[in-house]
Amino acid sequence: MQSSKFRFWSRINPRIKQIGLFILGAICLLVILYFALHIFMINQNRPQSRGPFLQSVTPESIWVVWETTSLSTGQVEYGLTSELGQVVKENGDVRHHEVQLTGLKPYTYYYYRVDKGKVAKFRTAADPADAGFRFVVYGDSRSGHKVHRAIVRQIVAIAPDFVIHTGDLVESGRSVSEWNRFFKIAEPFLRIAPFYPTLGNHEDYNPNRDDNHYLDIFHLPGNELWYAFDYGNVRFISLRADACPITKFFPDDEQLSWLERQLEDNHSEWLIIFFHVGVFTSRSEEFLELGMRERLVPLFEKYGVDAVFMGHHHSYERILVNGITYIITAGGGASLYELNEPEPGSQVAVSAHHFITIEMKGNQLVGSAIDPHGETIDSFVLYSDN
Repeated sequence: MQSSKFRFWSRINPRIKQIGLFILGAICLLVILYFALHIFMINQNRPQSRGPFLQSVTPESIWVVWETTSLSTGQVEYGLTSELGQVVKENGDVRHHEVQLTGLKPYTYYYYRVDKGKVAKFRTAADPADAGFRFVVYGDSRSGHKVHRAIVRQIVAIAPDFVIHTGDLVESGRSVSEWNRFFKIAEPFLRIAPFYPTLGNHEDYNPNRDDNHYLDIFHLPGNELWYAFDYGNVRFISLRADACPITKFFPDDEQLSWLERQLEDNHSEWLIIFFHVGVFTSRSEEFLELGMRERLVPLFEKYGVDAVFMGHHHSYERILVNGITYIITAGGGASLYELNEPEPGSQVAVSAHHFITIEMKGNQLVGSAIDPHGETIDSFVLYSDN
């Protein structure tokens, strides 16, 4: 004898049965997709293994940094040949690993590997007697991942001694997944060239929060918000000019005092400064730009700064003001801006994705702005007055 439930089901119109089964299946599929997406987002927002990447190089030392998903005691093997031969081990289990290699020779290639991984090589910093070296500057990679990948390929082919980033590395500095993506894309050059970033507004740094991933990730000189380093015959100075929050007046007196000490104490032939928000640009001027110009440019001119690299305005521009070359290099991937208000002193202004190569040759600085396809946008030569 059939149950009442079975008799009820058998009397339902077949077409209605099909619709009901379809709806039930769709609901089940949506539930599965929801949980799959939830798990995916959880994994995306967890720190993933990153690196190794290279930081704070000197003629005698370098920091090797990497991250693992689980606690471990790491080690770095290194040497003058791919046979390695020397090893530095950490003292305990950590996820964020920072190992300094010391006692190295100036401007020399070393091979290394982390935790039995792939062997790569880096070059120690040039000392003042080595007046020839090469580096790359670019900025505002943000969420332009396709362009960023193309630029990374070009950088790796050039094999610079180190790389500077003028800020806005990621779309949102509070997002772990954004940092995961950045490291995945930039990994080919990060493992061979020491990396010197500066804070952009999209890094979203706020000392009152505990999600300032920028400071957790990188191992930079000084207080890491602003810092200086000497490489060859050049003093490089990175300033905090991230306009975050936008209402704060930058730079503050503490940073200005530090900057003037760095400029006064400089004994290198060249002075190069880099930071995020520009002090000159062929776009409509912002109050922050005007305020920074008033506070910074007199110091640059007083102490004979040679070149200033900036980001923020997504374009390429080279500007000459009172003997100082100001360069906007903000074409690392983010959507481009229109340059609609020509800046007095502008030599070249192009709304284009790009990066910049710099060759130091004694009292000569030879620069080229190159697009993601390897085509030259601009070339220039500067001469030191020192």
